[in-house]
Amino acid sequence: MYPEQLPIFKELNPYSGNIDQHNRWIKLARLVPWDVMEVIYRDHFDQGKQKVIKNGRLMLGLMLGQMLMSLSDREIVEYFHENPYFQYFCGQETFVAKSDKGIVHHSLLSKRRKRLGKAYVEKFEREVLEVLKSKGLIKGHKLILDATVFPANITYPNDVKLLNTVREYICEKILEVKNTYDPKGRIRTVRRVARKVYLKFQKTKKKSKELIRKTRNKMIRYVKRNIRQLETVLEKGTQLKEWKRRQIERHLKTAKKILEQQVHLATTRGRQVANRIVSFHWPEVRPVIRGKDGKAVEFGPKAHIALVDGYASLDDLRYEAYHEGNELEVSLKHHEDRFGKEPTEVLADQLYATRKNRTLLEEKEIKHAFKRVGRPPKEPIEESRKKRRRFKKKQGERNHIESTFGHLKRRFNLETIKWRIPGGERMQIGLGLVAFNLHTALAQT
Repeated sequence: MYPEQLPIFKELNPYSGNIDQHNRWIKLARLVPWDVMEVIYRDHFDQGKQKVIKNGRLMLGLMLGQMLMSLSDREIVEYFHENPYFQYFCGQETFVAKSDKGIVHHSLLSKRRKRLGKAYVEKFEREVLEVLKSKGLIKGHKLILDATVFPANITYPNDVKLLNTVREYICEKILEVKNTYDPKGRIRTVRRVARKVYLKFQKTKKKSKELIRKTRNKMIRYVKRNIRQLETVLEKGTQLKEWKRRQIERHLKTAKKILEQQVHLATTRGRQVANRIVSFHWPEVRPVIRGKDGKAVEFGPKAHIALVDGYASLDDLRYEAYHEGNELEVSLKHHEDRFGKEPTEVLADQLYATRKNRTLLEEKEIKHAFKRVGRPPKEPIEESRKKRRRFKKKQGERNHIESTFGHLKRRFNLETIKWRIPGGERMQIGLGLVAFNLHTALAQT
């Protein structure tokens, strides 16, 4: 027989023992404007639910912990019950042991993100920025600009795989709708034959252009047939719940758009199509051509980031590709809104060095480190060397934003965008930037 197990850390239940005041979670808790965010949080709920909803500090603390620890919804709830310091960060006055249900169910995090929306995260970013400014951690003199793509959590697309995903969904919904009015009836979707065609294609190691063309054409025919069948059963399925019908019709609209694009590619033998959809379940995602080694094309939202005194802010976020060099004037306005003044210096790569941007910076008397346009002037060798050294130094300072991008993606849960709710990409990136800024402030306080 094993001896009876003694209680673990009994002096911490409740917090009655000596705790480490220099623990990162305790120090981070002092940087977050909890009271302001609690008021904003409760504005999203009806007056009758104010007493029963989980408090805002707990939910915000869990979401921030996700970004700081790179954990999923389920994992951050587990971590909450394992770490008393993190419980303090989330506003608990006594240690909460894990019961059968736990402090919250992990699915509540997704529901709260959907209710709060991206506007809540934008307000949180502004409030944290005010805290950093009040502590004198961020001055707003030097502005560093660049853009990056945060990859969406989708499989690498190809035409046959995309059409097969559409076909599988359509076939599933055909049977689901048909069973609402004729459970014993039969409908021939040819899904088994189509699946054999797809699996044969996938198992072929070296896929010739002819095999790709023929398989894509077959999949197009299967999808056309299944879309017609789904439209027919939707007309007959009057007993289908309204919310379910709207959901199917929304996906059906996406399926038709994908089919239209694939027919265009097949009939014109082309390789390009406007607003190309690369993911059936995430149709907003677009291919962004980057031209980088190992990443010629990336799939996800493109973010324009402003770095000031080592702290990052989001200036723009779009799924479609855009030229970040044209966003300088907008970024200067954002900077003035945040700090009440224009920067004294702007550092960016040569994409921003357009004549329009040079003229804008000269009019505002803002320094920059762009290469001089035209033939270099005749000047003493020592003066020329001094200018080259200054240019290299400024470029070295600009490169700090490149390392920031890598740090954001590896360390702050932004390696892949996973939140698919409306505005979810803005929420995940915004919270990731806040987590990065708090982590940076933690090292300076």
